[in-house]
Amino acid sequence: MKITFHLDWVGNGQAGAKSFKHKPAYELFSDYTGRIHPFAPCEIAPALSRELPAKKRPTVWACDRGTGSRMLSSEDLARRLTQMADGGVKQLVIVIGGPNGFTDKDMLALAPDLRWCFGPLTLPHELAAVVASEQIYRAWTIVKRLPYHEGH
Repeated sequence: MKITFHLDWVGNGQAGAKSFKHKPAYELFSDYTGRIHPFAPCEIAPALSRELPAKKRPTVWACDRGTGSRMLSSEDLARRLTQMADGGVKQLVIVIGGPNGFTDKDMLALAPDLRWCFGPLTLPHELAAVVASEQIYRAWTIVKRLPYHEGH
């Protein structure tokens, strides 16, 4: 299963270090996406088109704390990744909102399979990207029974 982190504040052709205001946030995000790569191909991409193809539509998770969002434990996340991998899901798209999050219209167009939140706090979008990537990495270490989860 391929994992793509779409950064909603980034225009086409700009995904990378320059898309983060704070270099340490980008370095952490990049570090975790690199750590994910041995478990699943992983990439960073600019904003996701709001018009996803109906045919071969990827599984979409939107990081959003709005109505209908779900908080997941790291173990819950690991179970979901296992179910997707075992179920033949080929692509997981994780969309991180920009500074103003997502509008209701965005959510309607994205039609995410999961609205994933990290709790009731509002996080800066760059920090949300770091948290999402770290949690995906942590979930894979739980699935693979590696010591990262227990040691932190």
